Amino acid sequence: MPTGRVYIINSADLATSIQRSPLKVSFWQVEAVFTGTLVGLSAFASKVLAANIDSDDGHPSYLRDGVSNVHATLRPGEQLTATTRTALELLAPTLRDLGQDITAPVDLQQWIAGVLMTSVAGSVFGPQNPYHDPEVARSFWTFQENAAGLLSFPFPSITCAKSYAAREKVFAAFAEYYSSRGCDTASHWVQGASKVSDGYQISDQDKARLDISNSHAVLANTLPAAFWTVYHIFSDTAVLKEVRAAVMPLLTIETNNGVVTYHFDFGRIRDVPILRSVMHEALRHYANGTGTRIVMEDTLLNGRYLLKKDSFIFMPNRSYHFDASVWGPTVDAFDARRFIKFKPPSASFRAFGGGVNTCPGRFFAMNEILAISALLALRVDIKPAAGAWIHPGIDDSNMTLAVQPPKLKTTVDFVSRAGWTDGEWKFVH
Repeated sequence: MPTGRVYIINSADLATSIQRSPLKVSFWQVEAVFTGTLVGLSAFASKVLAANIDSDDGHPSYLRDGVSNVHATLRPGEQLTATTRTALELLAPTLRDLGQDITAPVDLQQWIAGVLMTSVAGSVFGPQNPYHDPEVARSFWTFQENAAGLLSFPFPSITCAKSYAAREKVFAAFAEYYSSRGCDTASHWVQGASKVSDGYQISDQDKARLDISNSHAVLANTLPAAFWTVYHIFSDTAVLKEVRAAVMPLLTIETNNGVVTYHFDFGRIRDVPILRSVMHEALRHYANGTGTRIVMEDTLLNGRYLLKKDSFIFMPNRSYHFDASVWGPTVDAFDARRFIKFKPPSASFRAFGGGVNTCPGRFFAMNEILAISALLALRVDIKPAAGAWIHPGIDDSNMTLAVQPPKLKTTVDFVSRAGWTDGEWKFVH
């Protein structure tokens, strides 16, 4: 681990310059070290994960091959379409029963967490999804909420016992998943990752631990991002009205012998301007994690700043997302239409990172966040149990999250919209 200086980069232009030197100023080294520690990889797997990460001499790299697999299977195309369709099909029963089965107030974030475990985790890990077991699902969220302790303290089984025990519960479930070959019926991403691991002699035990990290990647930040997008749609009646009008053209309603079928075109979900703008504005406000890099060799940045080898670099998103010189005098306000009216410089909006380290799963995450938000807007009214929407504040205590969750609970009622009848939902592209 680095033992030198710490550099904090508050300039978006300098952050862009750092992106241009991914081998000299490395994110992959950070990912390798922290992944191994977070999920408890074996010494062999940790060594393989860190090998040849920042080399451009043609030697194979397990980590970089794994990242390439994510890019290949979750970029726009047939494989992403298949995974998204599966997620939405798993969501359909919940969508059908909304407003009927939920007759008491619910914690909105907790409800979305359950939806993600059913739809997102189900589509990623397949029919044998370990999170079908409610105890395993609860253990994942317990692990995630306290994950920083596993990275920060020695002897984590003692110093961070709650998160450690929860992690081991999830690990045991994934170990059984690989023992029963659950990965064979999983998404293209998981099947591909398993093949990449086999090429590097990674054991099923370490595959199981790496899927805890994959779960963190696909669920931990998607949950708060989805929560804030839904919150800002439903807490503003004008925005809700605009979203509903914008997503209705994606829906075709068919009635046959009294049976109603709703056909939802999810292939265009990322092209709805107001929906996309609300999500991006939510990420601007709440995706305020800090990008971390390790300096692998002395590097002169922009011909002016000497970054010394074995130092840490921190790039706080908040510096870029709330720069009034870029975003204007309303920088502190939530403007649902901001990203319709204004296209920011890429360096000033870093919710998904940037350069070669841009989040490879961002298209899948956006599909899920936008689809859940759109379908809720079509299907129900969400009413705050307190009678008025009250901003729940921001919980910035978990440094392993890129998107900050709400600090307080938001308790709501789901009410079926007038004029909507029960029916089957089908998803087309």
